[in-house]
Amino acid sequence: MGEDHGGSPAEAIRATLRENQPFLRALALRLCRNAEEAGDLVQDTCERALRHVHSGLPDAPRAWLATIMHNLFIDRCRARIRQPARESMEAALAAPALPQEPEPSWSRLTVEDVRDALAQLDPEFREVYRMQAFERRSYSDIAAALGIEPATVGTRLHRARKKLREILMQRAPGGTST
Repeated sequence: MGEDHGGSPAEAIRATLRENQPFLRALALRLCRNAEEAGDLVQDTCERALRHVHSGLPDAPRAWLATIMHNLFIDRCRARIRQPARESMEAALAAPALPQEPEPSWSRLTVEDVRDALAQLDPEFREVYRMQAFERRSYSDIAAALGIEPATVGTRLHRARKKLREILMQRAPGGTST
């Protein structure tokens, strides 16, 4: 089986690994395109080859080593796909802090603010909005109670919300609808 390196199968594999180090480094660099990862791949390839010391050297040791390396590389690629991306701690610390978004003006509104604004609406809009927002009644229930069509309930709710938004945004500091 393969070249005669004398001695035990372990010695033969070690000698083959030493002879093929330049080949393995070049192949790893072509696969990984990163010197650090290539070094790790060469080391893992050597370890895997040494684990098979009991089988002895194959007839084509360079092709055997290339196959081991290729399979390890494919395994690493598959593992990366399955793992969530991790950012290095240095990169995370060096990244600029995200600007803090200003608190939207509507977040400071209270139920009392809404009730005060609601009092400024025309009665037809106020009643529909009150029944839906505060009493949680359905469109059909509101329509039956007020003697109007459910589609009219939807239209009045839409208009009531629009008018409430205008009133509340005028009162809010900054006066924007963010």
